[in-house]
Amino acid sequence: MSGHSKVRHDVPADSLTVLKPQKLGRHYHRIPHYIKDVTLKHPRLVSDYFLRNFRINIELLRVDVQEQVLNGPACIYRSELGKIGFAIDRALLSEALECYYGGMGVPGRETSAVTTSEQRIRERLGVDISQIFGRSLLGGESLGPLEKYENDYEVTEWEYVAEFEYNSHITGNRSSIFIYIDTQLADELTSRLAGPVQPSLPGNPIDGIKHLPVRLDCVVAAAQMPLSQVLALAPDDVLLMRPLDRYEIRVAGQRLYRGTVFEEDGALFLTSLESVKTP
Repeated sequence: MSGHSKVRHDVPADSLTVLKPQKLGRHYHRIPHYIKDVTLKHPRLVSDYFLRNFRINIELLRVDVQEQVLNGPACIYRSELGKIGFAIDRALLSEALECYYGGMGVPGRETSAVTTSEQRIRERLGVDISQIFGRSLLGGESLGPLEKYENDYEVTEWEYVAEFEYNSHITGNRSSIFIYIDTQLADELTSRLAGPVQPSLPGNPIDGIKHLPVRLDCVVAAAQMPLSQVLALAPDDVLLMRPLDRYEIRVAGQRLYRGTVFEEDGALFLTSLESVKTP
């Protein structure tokens, strides 16, 4: 068999990019960068919420957005724009519970069962933080009412999970908050990132091509010299240039016409255009 082989051996499977048909030709690749940019522009949104409602001072350490969802969310909410999931590390959840009720106990262990009080605080955090996250992504627009979603017969497809890692100034622990975005909400974000749809021109689509902007470049002079002389050029050097008899007009580097230049009222004009045969 001749030519390059299409088989690549010893390539780990996790290093390959898996293409999802529903994402092809869309702006899905911009969502992780968009989430990170918005979060870094407003790093205190969630921190101020915890400080105001639970008297906890937490600091954002990092933001990570992944497509592979290993663990599902603890809470799922349905909005007009799609479903959003929420999860929080047990350490930060227990700290919020202790501070909310005025105690400063040691956070509960991850292996112990979640108490009813922790569950109530988690559901409250899920709604509030999901709304904060939604407004930041939608430029101040709300997700609308969030309804708790519970359906044992339908599996929600999560497109992205955003992890926000925080450091507690009280305990010094590092904990993460996770926000899950489903397909419908991801589609809403991609449509907003793509911008408004340009109206199509009426009539023949070929006529619409004629309205595309095209840049014309006019080459008024050209010179050929050895590379050694080019490398030896220094500021204030003067090159002897001879104007061309016919000036080349190029589009995207391709010669289109030749013409002459004349001056009138201080402005330069092209005239006497003649075709150029390009190989």
